[in-house]
Amino acid sequence: MSDKNNNQELEKTTDATADEVTSETEPNDAIASVPADSVQFSVTFDDVDDEGTVDDGIYSALASAETGATDETSEAEADAIASANASAEVTERNAARVDETLRLAKTDHKDALAEHAEPQGKATDPTMTLASRIDRVLVGGGSDDILLKTYPTFALNKVTVAGPKGKVNILDDANFSCYSGHAYALLISDDPDSGITADAKRRALMGVMSGLTTPASGTVMNKSANIVELEPVELRGHRLGIVPQLHAVQPNLDAEQNVLYAMNASNRNFLKPKPVIARELLAKVGFSEATSGVAVGTLPLVQQRLVAIARAISTEAEVLILDEPTRGLDADDEVTVFAALAKLAHTGDPKHCVIVLTASREIAEAADTLFKI
Repeated sequence: MSDKNNNQELEKTTDATADEVTSETEPNDAIASVPADSVQFSVTFDDVDDEGTVDDGIYSALASAETGATDETSEAEADAIASANASAEVTERNAARVDETLRLAKTDHKDALAEHAEPQGKATDPTMTLASRIDRVLVGGGSDDILLKTYPTFALNKVTVAGPKGKVNILDDANFSCYSGHAYALLISDDPDSGITADAKRRALMGVMSGLTTPASGTVMNKSANIVELEPVELRGHRLGIVPQLHAVQPNLDAEQNVLYAMNASNRNFLKPKPVIARELLAKVGFSEATSGVAVGTLPLVQQRLVAIARAISTEAEVLILDEPTRGLDADDEVTVFAALAKLAHTGDPKHCVIVLTASREIAEAADTLFKI
């Protein structure tokens, strides 16, 4: 009986102690006061309420717990965040340096342009480097500042051809420039005041332009070369393709042999068999007759002119000079010839510099550029 009483008193004491702890301490403080290692949690989820419906509060609680869990980052996560922040700072500093460099470049460019706008007579700063001085001259763009000049493909620079003794000059300071990729016409006319005929001017021009005549003054230039200083085989075998009015073809030879004749005379080496190249060139200029077995002298005049043009380009000459190439042709044949010349000037690799000497204004006006002589 005494043991029973003792047990009842022990239970009462325990209950009183528990009530004291509950009344004096908040629940969270009680949990916090217990060592973490000695606490165990048992969680039971009841997703269905008494009425049999799904309780959304569970998922809200899970979401809140997950969010709260991310508020406390681990040491590894902290290191990763610090590394990312450092990388962002480096990227930002690099971007700032690039922006500063671009601003400086723009400022320097404006300063350079402002310097070029100053009077040309201003003394050059002795502290400027050679590269800076060269850049200053090139950007300046003034007519007196040109250091590098692109030479024309073919040009007459103040060329004079003297007339007979006691007569006026046939050509007096003839001056024009021609470039590859263009077709030019020299419109030649009589000069009633001096008595110089168009035919005399044409012969004088063909002489100096082909290198057969040395001008009294001035120069005839193929790019940077004065043609009177070149060997004939170099000049007429490579640089210039000449189509004269007379003897432009060998009438007893067929078209292919005519082109081969010019190729052999040039002493040049060719990458493909010469007969193959000859046929390709004839097709390029629009030759429509049989390429072999038929003497060129028996062909229509327009076809003979096309053979002569093919001969002129067979030596890979960049400059084509033609003396009245459409003379004696009807309107349709004129179109055929000039269309072939325009094609050579505007297409292909390389493009040619085509120069036509003519007394016909209609033909001259079909060219890209017209010079009056």
